Parts: sequence; C-alpha cells; structure tokens
Amino acid sequence: MVFFLCLVCGGCINGPKKDGPSLVGTWAYTPSSVTIHPLSRFGVPVGSNLAEDILIHVEFRDGDGFPCRAVGELILTLSGQDIGDVSESIDLTSTVTNRDRFEGLTRTYLVRFNKIPADLNEVGVSATFIPESGKVLQAKDRVMK
Repeated sequence: MVFFLCLVCGGCINGPKKDGPSLVGTWAYTPSSVTIHPLSRFGVPVGSNLAEDILIHVEFRDGDGFPCRAVGELILTLSGQDIGDVSESIDLTSTVTNRDRFEGLTRTYLVRFNKIPADLNEVGVSATFIPESGKVLQAKDRVMK
C-alpha cells in the first residue's frame, strides 16, 4: 500500500516535461506581428532596494490574432536622453532561452534593462524580430514613468 501511494504521489510531483517547441518543416502559427505590450514599465524588483529597472514585454501574434511564441532573433533597443541607444539581442531559437524569457500568464517575452539613469522618465523602445525564415517584424513605442 505504501509503495502504491509513493508511486502515485511521486508521479504528480514531477509535473509535465518542459522541452519547448518541436521544430517542424512548416509552422502554421508563426508570428505575423510584434508589439511592445502595455505591461512594459519602469519598476523596482519586488523586495529590493535596487534602482529602477525598465521591464519590456514583447508580444507576438499569429495570423489569426492570437498571442503566440516565436523562434528567431529578437533585438530590443532603448533610446532616450542620457542613455543613447542600449540594445539587447535574445536568441529565441534556443529552447532554454525561449522558455525562460516567455511568461505564460501574460503570453509575452520579458526583457529587463537594469542599468538606467535614476532621472530617466521616458524611453523609446524598438523591437526587431528576425525569424529563421519569413519576414522581419518591427515595432516601436514609448514607455514612461
């Protein structure tokens, strides 16, 4: 009886296996648009005394208008007074990186910029997505305190 309970409970503890997307020849739900999501903001990490971060949420949508994941390179550029241009490139072809950056609750990719001047009140955000095949997608927006 104890063995049976351990077997049943042990199977529930592990949860589903997370291997990321499987690559196939044709992906019907590839992103057709990219946007800087309205959740993007200035913010201090919870429980921290550190300086403010800029949290950028990037959302991809497929041809039916549903939020989706993306496979390719995502380049984010922040621009503003006193920071010049700050860029980060994220390799979304890596299943580990793709899974770690994707937030299932918001259905967006989260990128955190943490070295910003304290007096910065507004920043321009540019997102460029370069898929492994298909057209390059771009979006621009502004994030304010």
